[in-house]
Amino acid sequence: MNLSLKYGRGEIEFSIPDRNVLGVLEPSSTLPPIDDLNESVKGVLSTPTAGPSLEGLVRDMKPQSVAIIVNDMTRSTPSDKVLPPILKELERLGVPKSAVAIVVATGTHRAMTDGEIEALLGKEIVSAYRVENHLCDAPDLVDLGTLSTGNKFLVNKTVARADLRIAVGEVLLHYYAGFAGGRKSIFPGVAGRDTVMRNHKMMVEPGVGIGILDGNSLYAETDEAVEKLCRLHFIVNLVSDSHKHVVRVVGGHFRDAWLEGVKTFKEMNFVTIDRPADVVIASAGGYPKDINMYQAHKGIYMASYAVKKSRAPEPAANRGAMLFFAELEEDYGHKTFAEWAEKALTPAEVMRDFEAKFTFGAHKLYYLAQHAVDFDMYLHSAMDEEKTGLMFCKKFDPARGLDFLQKRFGPDFTAWIIPQGGIVLPQLKEGMDIGK
Repeated sequence: MNLSLKYGRGEIEFSIPDRNVLGVLEPSSTLPPIDDLNESVKGVLSTPTAGPSLEGLVRDMKPQSVAIIVNDMTRSTPSDKVLPPILKELERLGVPKSAVAIVVATGTHRAMTDGEIEALLGKEIVSAYRVENHLCDAPDLVDLGTLSTGNKFLVNKTVARADLRIAVGEVLLHYYAGFAGGRKSIFPGVAGRDTVMRNHKMMVEPGVGIGILDGNSLYAETDEAVEKLCRLHFIVNLVSDSHKHVVRVVGGHFRDAWLEGVKTFKEMNFVTIDRPADVVIASAGGYPKDINMYQAHKGIYMASYAVKKSRAPEPAANRGAMLFFAELEEDYGHKTFAEWAEKALTPAEVMRDFEAKFTFGAHKLYYLAQHAVDFDMYLHSAMDEEKTGLMFCKKFDPARGLDFLQKRFGPDFTAWIIPQGGIVLPQLKEGMDIGK
């Protein structure tokens, strides 16, 4: 099998005998792109996926103020196309423009510039409505109470004081919250920094992980906050395919409608496998997904579900391996990540120090340390050998990749190929042992 794997703005060629390949794991959805997003959004406003319609909410609540929460530039949500039908419906229902505020859910990210906001929402909306960035360190955050976890729930003042809260977002995989979308527009989207960081510390707890909701304590805290302390009354969430084409719009109840979107996302991007392989050959998906390791690591994290795992320091022949392709023209891609990597700690030391003192940004090295305990990572990138090693990876040459695999595992090694490592999430059949 001759492979062309995306790498930076180009591709890398790699060959492997067909007999060694268990399969190529790619998105499985055949859902067609939505032709008219405006009509689809209008449809869920009047006939929601779950819960009351927007008209019903406005009629019953008679809101004097409305907050509409939108994603910032770190998400590809086409808010400029989703907002117009929502705004027109509110106006039709008698809600004046002066009563509506659009809040950019920056979470703990930087505030967007005026130019970025105009590019995100469109000049017409920006000129007609009040738009503000959420500022996680603002002095006027509102304390809405304490969650069952002991976390004090601090929220953006405009959102907290609004009579009606609406959110526009996307259903996506998330490292530790399971999935993005739904309640995440509120928490962490418009929550205070301390609230968000206390929540993120839970990423090291058992049961917390990508694509996981049941038993995920971090997700449960965000859900509790929105259910009990800062109700999100209506959502419009998009589900997109691997080419960023919207294939479904869900709307209505912040949890029930969103879960329908999650179901569609899983059908598209979760791929069941019958066993882990000796080796996984994966690409981060090319530029911009592989611009730095902070971004590209998602591909390693997701592809790791398909590789055979065994605890270090077992003999090399007993440990699975991953060959990962990511150009990484910006190296680490995050100051804190780089600082931790350059401490040159062992995987055990990174896990110990991170669990003792949560440091956001270092979590990517923490995940790499966990991987290094379970399997061997080989990286083809523009980073030098020293920096590659500081991330617990070994640099490898694709031209010698097949020889390496045959020497390492023998001629009958097994391999999964994952061309888009940050999109597909392999799932072992129930009852299968990941170490077998």
